[in-house]
Amino acid sequence: MAADKIPVDSTIESVWTRLTHQRKYVSGVLSAMRRCRAEHGEASVRIGITGSGQKPYYRVFCPKVDCGETIFGSFYDNHDPLENAFAQTYNWSVCSMTFAELEDFYAAQIGYSGKRPL
Repeated sequence: MAADKIPVDSTIESVWTRLTHQRKYVSGVLSAMRRCRAEHGEASVRIGITGSGQKPYYRVFCPKVDCGETIFGSFYDNHDPLENAFAQTYNWSVCSMTFAELEDFYAAQIGYSGKRPL
């Protein structure tokens, strides 16, 4: 594996220390995940694994027990939608984080213990 590539099982938690703008990045991911939850009831996120983990693209999806995943959207690190041409399945981590996992991890990292938005 090249030194500038992240492992195929990377998550936002595992690349946290590499993220260029940690708070801005994760708060944007959580915002997209909230929209997915409002529409589908659940949300999980995978990150792109083709880079160094500083500004990974991300894919929000709704896990479905009986039929795999329903992709809500794929996004650049600035939270703009990713064009379909760059959204191939093999570019994404094999591991993901649920909304609750990411929210809990983020709160712990920034020392937040207050009320959380729905």
